[in-house]
Amino acid sequence: MNSTVPEFTERPCSICGSDNHRLLLQHGPTAYRECLHCGAIFASPLPSRYEEVNEAAYNQALEKYTAKIDARLAINMRTLRRFARFRQAGTFLEIGCNAGATLVAAEKLGWKATGVDISRTASTWAREKRGLNAITGTVEQAAFATGTFDVVYTNAVMEHVENPLSTVKEALRILRPGGVFYAATVNWESYTRDYLGAGWSYLEPMHHVQLFTPNNVRELAKRTGFEVERIWTTGVRLADRRGDRETRAPWPPAWCKGLLSLASRFTDRGDSIKFLLRRP
Repeated sequence: MNSTVPEFTERPCSICGSDNHRLLLQHGPTAYRECLHCGAIFASPLPSRYEEVNEAAYNQALEKYTAKIDARLAINMRTLRRFARFRQAGTFLEIGCNAGATLVAAEKLGWKATGVDISRTASTWAREKRGLNAITGTVEQAAFATGTFDVVYTNAVMEHVENPLSTVKEALRILRPGGVFYAATVNWESYTRDYLGAGWSYLEPMHHVQLFTPNNVRELAKRTGFEVERIWTTGVRLADRRGDRETRAPWPPAWCKGLLSLASRFTDRGDSIKFLLRRP
């Protein structure tokens, strides 16, 4: 048997634990499925050693990521300024901090910034090369004290999390009352998926193991005890590239992209779903 071929394991719904689901999209050895109990969109089966798959992806992307940290500083600072109104003790946590681009921006804005990341490669680089407070492991493994943070932030991370219910519950526990959890992740109900189908590069169940919809987010908030502050979506693409293969939407024409992007603000059909949840 070839040891480089991963073994795959079926898993139940990552939100409610139900085994009752339907197939949405087959993709090689794995697939996206919809839970018929709570509506969650999740990938199953997954490689039994999913952590190794993730680490390999980090190693491959690290050089490109770190080269852009300083170039993206102004953009990241602009993004983080929206959280100034939630500052109490000035404590900020990023789940999935990678090599620390967001932490650098948070520190520049005066936050006491901490990050966690399951990638030993990325978090070690953040500590050793940038002097950041980056912890290797999951947010659960970090075992922060209850009520430590004003803001818990994630960007392009929740789609990689095998157990989002656990992660969001832990975010609630470590937030101060009135603190917020922010996430930006992949929206299953996007116009892009309608037009590009399996050609959309975000539909990658080996890596993007959990996709979201506005209703999924509300269900997650309900199950964890958060209050929904806001849910919104952004972005539409009518062409995408997966490897050396490009997929283009047969309709609508390219000039419609701006109109669809505008419409997505009102229809919740953008590529990226963003949500802000408040701890009561």
